[in-house]
Amino acid sequence: MTLRFVGLRKRFGSLIAIDGVDLVFEPGKITSIIGPNGAGKSTLINMCAGSYKVTSGRILFEDVELQRLKKHQIAGHGVARTYQNIRLFDGMTVQQNLEVCLFSSYLGRTFAEVFVPGVSQRFKNERAALCREALARFGLTRFAETLAADLSYGNQKLLEIARATLLNPKVLMLDEPAAGLNHGETDHLKETLRSLVRPDRVMIIVEHDMSFVMTLSDHIFVLHQGRLLFEGTPAEVQANFAVQEAYLGSPGDVDGIRVAARNRANRVRLRSNANIERRRPAPV
Repeated sequence: MTLRFVGLRKRFGSLIAIDGVDLVFEPGKITSIIGPNGAGKSTLINMCAGSYKVTSGRILFEDVELQRLKKHQIAGHGVARTYQNIRLFDGMTVQQNLEVCLFSSYLGRTFAEVFVPGVSQRFKNERAALCREALARFGLTRFAETLAADLSYGNQKLLEIARATLLNPKVLMLDEPAAGLNHGETDHLKETLRSLVRPDRVMIIVEHDMSFVMTLSDHIFVLHQGRLLFEGTPAEVQANFAVQEAYLGSPGDVDGIRVAARNRANRVRLRSNANIERRRPAPV
């Protein structure tokens, strides 16, 4: 049940966002994708979920070529995702935000739910039970009747992840789940994500918070300018010089930044002194 990106390429006009990437995601692990801004991290998730069309290459899961399918078909194969920007139904309660995700799984039973006595209530009870389980798993039970818009930012993040896991996905992709969270919320999120690991589930996280990534991930892919720069365990990634250079720049770059900073400070000081000279009152 591995998820594989084979020779994956994405072009936006003249810009090549992803350039011939080969990645393998194993189930039962938390795999993170990191890299500087513009490295192509979110583009990979968007292609896998069907939000972006693949320019060339293949996305293989359970011998199915996902890049050939439409978004709803990809979701039907057990692929779920969250977004960088929270996408909740603000005017609905927390429970309603979960329930709305379940209706696709009940489409084939619509006739029975409408016309067969007793079936409608049974299906409603089933949906309510699934939602209660999800609320309990993410610590949101007490907010069931709260409008999504009234939740704290951290709980909104949890609700979005809860929605993504409601139908027990085989592939779960989270795009910057820790963005905007405080330390307490981040620690709680890490515990929650660890509890979602399954032997038959691929978990992919795109994230900028390096402390979060290094303490949560089993395996890490590092992208740079649309290509795979390095892959390995958190310890191997942290020790790799190419990764350090991509994130922090070469020693020469760092020295150049320091010189520029000193020169800027000197210019500011000279400008400040000049202003003092100009403002000094003329002698009487």
